[in-house]
Amino acid sequence: MATRLRHFDFNRKTYHITEGFYRHRFDKPKEDKYRWVKLPEPLVDEFRNHVARLRKESLKAGNGGVVDLMFRDPEEKKCMPYSQRKIQTLVKKICKRAGLDARNPHDLRHTYATNLLMSNISPVYVKEQLGHSSIEITVDIYGHWIQGEGCDGLEEALQIPEQNRDQNRIFSHMKNETGCNLLRLQP
Repeated sequence: MATRLRHFDFNRKTYHITEGFYRHRFDKPKEDKYRWVKLPEPLVDEFRNHVARLRKESLKAGNGGVVDLMFRDPEEKKCMPYSQRKIQTLVKKICKRAGLDARNPHDLRHTYATNLLMSNISPVYVKEQLGHSSIEITVDIYGHWIQGEGCDGLEEALQIPEQNRDQNRIFSHMKNETGCNLLRLQP
């Protein structure tokens, strides 16, 4: 809701989260989580087009083409973003028109994280994007969406090089009564 043009870096395709909008005022982001969020190219293009429209509107209004807030509530007299309640209402209306079950804006955050993880994006990257304080939070919430995480290359990782086959043994420190190794890895 507090999206401002000055926090975008279009060249790096990032947005710097430095503030939030709560109870009709700008403040630090939730839990003071300042962070850079990576933006995909199509979204960067959409924002560039949106900025161009806002500049034209600003020029028409006699404000010199100045753009600050990216999503200003036109019903507010001062330059203010949409309230959380208005955004929730708009999302529900959009869902209804699309024939979807009603969702809240926070569901979009979960969808974003889930889509990233299901596309094999690193959980560490998702943690950074969401602003979680630890990887445990990300994995606890979204871990079930990490498909095959950590399994790629499992067979190759456990293969014994030909030259070391006789030396690689599991439990080689344990001997039975005859002094033989209990278990050898098989090729």
